[in-house]
Amino acid sequence: MSPAAYGDSLLDRLFGKLLLQVEWTFETGVFDESAAEVCAFDNKTKRIFVTNGNDQAIDVLDSTHGTKIDSIDVSNIGSPDSAPTSVSVYKGLLAISVDPGETSIRGNVVFVDTATLVTLSMIEVGFLPDMLTFTPNGKKVVVANEAEPNDDYDIDPEGSISIITVNNGTNPSVIEADFLAFNAKEAQLKAAGVRIFGPGATVAQDLEPEYIAVSSNSRTAYVCLQENNAIAVVDLKSAKVKSIAPLGFKDHSISPNGMDASNEDGPGGDGAINIQNWPTLGMYQPDSIATYRFLWWTFVLSANEGDARDYDGYSEEERVKDLDLDPLAYPDAATLQSDENLGRLKTTSATGDFDGDGFFDQIYS
Repeated sequence: MSPAAYGDSLLDRLFGKLLLQVEWTFETGVFDESAAEVCAFDNKTKRIFVTNGNDQAIDVLDSTHGTKIDSIDVSNIGSPDSAPTSVSVYKGLLAISVDPGETSIRGNVVFVDTATLVTLSMIEVGFLPDMLTFTPNGKKVVVANEAEPNDDYDIDPEGSISIITVNNGTNPSVIEADFLAFNAKEAQLKAAGVRIFGPGATVAQDLEPEYIAVSSNSRTAYVCLQENNAIAVVDLKSAKVKSIAPLGFKDHSISPNGMDASNEDGPGGDGAINIQNWPTLGMYQPDSIATYRFLWWTFVLSANEGDARDYDGYSEEERVKDLDLDPLAYPDAATLQSDENLGRLKTTSATGDFDGDGFFDQIYS
């Protein structure tokens, strides 16, 4: 692929155009499975470390040529079904989060030398460690323990954030920041807009840490609670969750918040682009986030994937055409619920029936 120039902004004219070029592509050969998901680059060895859940290993790639030079086996760490979920690198030290594949078993973090690939240590963390990252100063590794329920939804561990003091990876120690103090504040959190809705779950069980960004001074972590449409703020020195910030909703009924709500709204139902305003509120539900500092402010940027809980034992996911809409709130329900309008839009049955009468007063997408 030849280099491609992008954009023609003032920055382009001042500093030149950004050139993008594909140098190489590595393929695992595994189709439709989790075989290449999270990667980290080590500047010391010029190697790239990639999670390969299908092989229960970390693929080690040569960044110059894109060839696989080795792998790090993480099978049988915690259980025979263990698999890596995330990787992070700091100056020759690799951290790997490992999910044991069992809902009721805690996960682990493994520290590996990036040059020799020798395992230096292993330490236990929370349930289903889904993502981890070094702090900018390299002194700590912060782990988002998602603690999803099992498929029957009769085992639901408590979500948490593990804060590991690295000590060069040879003698790490860990403290867990939990959400137990928020169990007594469920009503206030719900009133503020935090989604807490798992059947029979406490606040600590319902919150599912997904992704972490750390402030530039390495003092504060911002943690996505994706299904809950919120972000937790964690003080890394005290290992305490300081607050839980609801993200609110996007009003798709007003400009410029239009959206294409159907994949069957073009001529002949071919799903043409058709961006309009609709009487729905959209949840942000970020997956990945990042931080940057400008003057004395820290900004958090989020990639708003959206998500829904969809298990055998419990599912909130419904299409709008399957909801019983309140006739006062939606007098044109029959029209809205057609496939070419909002009928195909996936939404939640957990939120929107404000008075508990079985009819939805607000559509949340």
